[in-house]
Amino acid sequence: MKSGRITVPASCLFVPLAIFLGWSTLSITWSPYTAISLQWLISLCSYAVYLFIVTQLVQSVREVRGLVTVVLGMGVFEAALGLYQFMWGGKARPIGTFFNPNFFATYEVATFAVAFGLLCYRRRGDGARWEKLLPYLTAVVVGLAFVLAQSRGGLLAFVAAVACVGFYRFGRPFLAVIMLSLVIGAIVQNPLQQRTLAVGAQDPYAYTRFAIWKNSLERISDHPWGVGLGLYKYTSFQYRFPVESAIARYGKRAESAHNEYLQVAVELGVLGLVLFLAGVTLLGWEVRETLRLPLEPWERGLVIGLSGGIVGFLTHAAVDSVFHEPALVLLAILFAGIILAVKRLRQPQGPSIRTVPFPYHPVRVVLVGTVAVLCALLIVQPVAAWYAFDRGEGEMTSGQEDRAFEWFQRATLIDPGTTSYRDALAQTEVRLFHQSGDPRWVRRAVDELTMCLELNPLDGRFAHRLGMLHVLLADRIGPGLQQEDLRRQAAAYFEQAMRLDPYSPFTYHDLAKLRWAQGQKEEALALFRRAISYEPNFLPARAQLAELSPQIGQREVAKAEYEQIVKVKERYRGLNLTPLERQFLEVDTERLKRELSMAAP
Repeated sequence: MKSGRITVPASCLFVPLAIFLGWSTLSITWSPYTAISLQWLISLCSYAVYLFIVTQLVQSVREVRGLVTVVLGMGVFEAALGLYQFMWGGKARPIGTFFNPNFFATYEVATFAVAFGLLCYRRRGDGARWEKLLPYLTAVVVGLAFVLAQSRGGLLAFVAAVACVGFYRFGRPFLAVIMLSLVIGAIVQNPLQQRTLAVGAQDPYAYTRFAIWKNSLERISDHPWGVGLGLYKYTSFQYRFPVESAIARYGKRAESAHNEYLQVAVELGVLGLVLFLAGVTLLGWEVRETLRLPLEPWERGLVIGLSGGIVGFLTHAAVDSVFHEPALVLLAILFAGIILAVKRLRQPQGPSIRTVPFPYHPVRVVLVGTVAVLCALLIVQPVAAWYAFDRGEGEMTSGQEDRAFEWFQRATLIDPGTTSYRDALAQTEVRLFHQSGDPRWVRRAVDELTMCLELNPLDGRFAHRLGMLHVLLADRIGPGLQQEDLRRQAAAYFEQAMRLDPYSPFTYHDLAKLRWAQGQKEEALALFRRAISYEPNFLPARAQLAELSPQIGQREVAKAEYEQIVKVKERYRGLNLTPLERQFLEVDTERLKRELSMAAP
C-alpha cells in the first residue's frame, strides 16, 4: 500500500497453478464429505501462497545463498538426529523429526542433491571457508543417514536425483557409474540391501502396491471426474482387495494409492491429473530457461541440484504418499521458488513483472484485516479441535469417561464437520451407558452417529455402529412392537453398511444374529456363510454356524465347522496378533465342543 501497487513476478507456472486450484475448488461441489475436502483445499491454497511468497520476497543473490545454507543445515540436522536415533535411540530405522523413515529418506535425498549439485560446479574462491565445507559435510552425513533409513522408495528417489545432476554435469558416462554403484550395493551387505531382501518375510502386505495401483485404476474408470478432494481413503471401503496370506484377507484397505499421480486422478479426475502434470512440465520449462541464462558456476550447480531434488520428490511420489507430508511439499516448493528467483535475478533484460494497482484506502485495509482474521481462524480451528480430541483420548485412556466426554464434545463444537470427533463422542456415550444404565446415553450416541453418516455417507462403519446401537436398545426394551421396530431399523442400518463396506464380515455376522432372533433362520445361515466366504478365518461366524446348525438338523455342518475352527486356531497359534486378528480368532473351542456334544443324538 505504501508503493500503491503490488508487483508480481511473471511465470508461466502460475496459470496452470490457478486452474488446478480452481478445479480443486469445483470438485468440492460433488464431494460427499465436504469437511475433509475443504481441509485439503486450504492446504493446497497455502502451498500456492507459499510459492508466491518465495518468488516475491527473494530479492537478491545473497538471500538465495542464505536459503541454500538453511536447506543444507536442516539436512545435516535431520541426518544427525537420525544417526543418533539409530546408534543410541534404539530405532532400527532412523526417522529424524518425521513419523515415517521413507519420508525422512526422501528429505535427505533432496538435501544431498543440492549439495551434490554445488560440489559438481565448485570453483576455488567461491564463498567463505564454511560455505565451502558445508556441501562436503552435508553430502557425507546426509548420505549415511539415507542408507540407514533403508527406504526402497527413497533409493529410487536417490538414483533419479543423482542421475539428473550427474548426467547434466558429466553426460552419459555418469549413468554407467550409477549402474555400477547399484550393482555394488546389491552385492555388498548394507542395511538397505538387507531390508529389501527380508521385507517380504516380515510383512505380508509388502508387495500389495501393484494390487493397490490396479485398484486405483478401477476407481478412475468408475469416477473419471474424481471422487472428491481428499476422499481416496473413504472410497476404499468398496474397493478392498484380498491378501491371501493374511489372517484377515480384506482386513486392510488402501487409505492412499501409494502413487500420488494415481491418487490425484482418483480424487480430482483425469483432468486434475492432466493439470498437475502440465504444471510439472512447465516447471521443467522454467528450469531449462534458467539454465540458458549466463549463470555463475555455483548458481548453475544450485539450479541443477534443486532440480535433482525435485526430480527425487516426483520419482518417490510414484511409489509412496510423498505429497501427503507437508514438510516434503514445502521443501519442493521452496526449491521451485528459488529456481524462479534465480531466473528473475539473472535475466539480462531485467525481471519480468506484472504490476497491480493497490493504493491505500480504509475499506481496503478493513478487507485485508478481515481476510487475515478469517485465515487465522481457518488455521486455528483444526488445531484447537485436534487438541481437544487428543485431550479426550488421554482422559479415555486413563478411565475418566466423564472428562473424555467433555473434551470430545468441545472438539465437535469447534469443528462440527469432522466425523472422527463425533464418532469418538458416540463411543464415549456408549461407555457411559454401560456404566450408568441410562438409555439416554445410547440415544445421544445414535444422534451423533446419524450426523456422522450424514456428513460422510461413504463410511460403512457408522451404519454398522448404528445397527448395533438399535439392537442394544431393542434388547433392553424387551418383546413388543417397539422392539420389532428397533430391530427393523437395526437391520436397515446393517444392510446399508453391507452396501457401503461389502467385504466386512462383522456386518454379515451381526445381521445374521439379528435375523436368527427374528426367526429368519435360512437367511441368517446364508449371511454367516457369506461372511466366511469373504473371510475364511473369521471364526465367530463359523462358531455361530456350528452352534445353530444342529437346531435345524444339520449336524454334519456343525461338525465340519468345528473341525475347521480347530485347524485355523492351530495354524496361527503362537503368533503375535493385531487387535483385528484377535477378533477374528477369539472363539472358545472348549465351550463349543461341550455344546456340540450335548446337541449330539
